[in-house]
Amino acid sequence: MSIIYTRTLGSGLSLFIEPMPGMKSVGLSWILGAGTAAEPEGRAGLAAVTSEMLLRGGGIRDSRRFADDLDRIGASRTVDPTSRTMHIRSSTLGDKLGEVLPMITDVVLRPRFDTTTLEPARELAEQGLESLEDDPREKASIEAKRRHFPAPYNRSIYGNAEGLALITLDDVQKFWSTNAVPQGSVLAIAGDVEPEKVADQFESLLSGWSGDAAPEHDETAPVRGASHTEDDSNQVQIILLAEGPNERDERSALLTKFAVNVLSGGMSGRLFTEVREKRGLCYAVSAGFRGDDRFGVISAYVGTAPDRAQQSLDVLVAEMQKLFTPEGRVTPEEFARARIGMKSNVVFHGESSSGRAGAISGDMKRLGRVRTLDEILTTLESVTLDELNAYLSTCSLRGVTLQTLGSVQLTPPDSLGL
Repeated sequence: MSIIYTRTLGSGLSLFIEPMPGMKSVGLSWILGAGTAAEPEGRAGLAAVTSEMLLRGGGIRDSRRFADDLDRIGASRTVDPTSRTMHIRSSTLGDKLGEVLPMITDVVLRPRFDTTTLEPARELAEQGLESLEDDPREKASIEAKRRHFPAPYNRSIYGNAEGLALITLDDVQKFWSTNAVPQGSVLAIAGDVEPEKVADQFESLLSGWSGDAAPEHDETAPVRGASHTEDDSNQVQIILLAEGPNERDERSALLTKFAVNVLSGGMSGRLFTEVREKRGLCYAVSAGFRGDDRFGVISAYVGTAPDRAQQSLDVLVAEMQKLFTPEGRVTPEEFARARIGMKSNVVFHGESSSGRAGAISGDMKRLGRVRTLDEILTTLESVTLDELNAYLSTCSLRGVTLQTLGSVQLTPPDSLGL
């Protein structure tokens, strides 16, 4: 049975380490509270620019030396902003971890926010924003999120042209120093690692780092409802979002994940079968669930042609709502497929050191605790078909946001009450 070593460092950082016997690699996942929700007004896109600049050196290493030193020891690195966090990841061979940690720590504590790197970072962020014109699905998803979640948690990671143009080096420095603090941050390491040795190294590396997590931001009520974005594309994008349980409601969130897997668990899922296979209405259809410690959202997507869009939407909603009725009860075969698919996904990611590091840090942020692989699999086994159907009989699509993008405007089904 695996054991997850935990320690709160003197700086206040929460550190979690899971040795994986037989593994030669090691993964690192560091989550800090510098997401888009923390961007000051008028600086939309600041998190994206900051994330790019974080990859351009730290401490004594400028951008070139930082890249060369990590490449020399075969260490990957990525930095990704979300609405509430900045996520730093790295992976390497276990015997190289001691060399990687000082470099990653420099990025967090002593980033090289050089004047020469601001414009290239801004240009990359602007290119990402412009690329949305060639990605109608992502464009529709961003608009759906903007209307579904309360501000400032509804912001796009791409920002906007006005905000990107105004960002200064001082904005980047203040944003990072204010939000990249130990309190509320989570660091997870998994793989070929000696916990005590690594914890002691971090204790030394992070000595003197301090700062408290910022309070939750003031919110405005979400817009939600139905909206259409006109676009001359020969496709129609349909995004439906509905409220789901947050991850702190662990059992409800787990049962919701089972339900979503029944709807969209590969080619045997109900949506694929009913919307695509039987009726040939679309080229893509799927459903999903995502949650954190505050929000949970059930999502569905259809990509189709304009002449099939209205029927695609109608069938999509009907199939989702049918799941909550006696006629739409989950069958034993569907339940077995959903559980096998979920277990396979857990095991697949659990065999990767970077996957385990990400799962551990994600657990801590979403659940407020960490879980071993054995606990996750045992919990999946504990769900019964009767429990799932009983839970679904109490559910409905609530707090719905419907976003469409294309050349035709659709009529929301009456059953959505929009």
